Amino acid sequence: MLQKIRNVQTRKLVLAAMFCALTFLGTCIAIPVPVAGNLNFGDGFLLVAAWTLGLPWGLGAALGAMLSDLAMGYGIYIPATLVIKALMVVAAVLLRRAMEGIHMPRLVRRILPGVAAELIMAAGYYLFESLFVLNSFTAALANIPFNLLQGLFAIILSTLVTLRNWNWHI
Repeated sequence: MLQKIRNVQTRKLVLAAMFCALTFLGTCIAIPVPVAGNLNFGDGFLLVAAWTLGLPWGLGAALGAMLSDLAMGYGIYIPATLVIKALMVVAAVLLRRAMEGIHMPRLVRRILPGVAAELIMAAGYYLFESLFVLNSFTAALANIPFNLLQGLFAIILSTLVTLRNWNWHI
């Protein structure tokens, strides 16, 4: 029995490290979008990690997002990214758990936790940029549509990835 517990914990640790790396790489690889800047795969991998690993292991993806800020020279965003992405994981996991017993279409049960997490992302970066980067609540409003577009991309990606294997057993 103890060996089985160790195997599960080791598997979760390895998967947390894998999602940390996937989120890091997914955030670093940007897809140019006219007018909207760039989209990346990072939040999509973060949501998949949250739903696949739960807490605390899904938080490894938040670490990957923070490390991408470090690697890409966005040092000022490092603490905010770690906190915001960790809150996103917590929200996605807890909302998914809360919705397990509710009778509604499976697709809705997949999308709503992602929407909550991405709204946390947009609000979190708005507050951080308002208070510490731009020093203006008005100027920071300009980034909200781009963050919401990034969030929509992440919700679509994570929903497609988990569509067939929603209840992965680790």
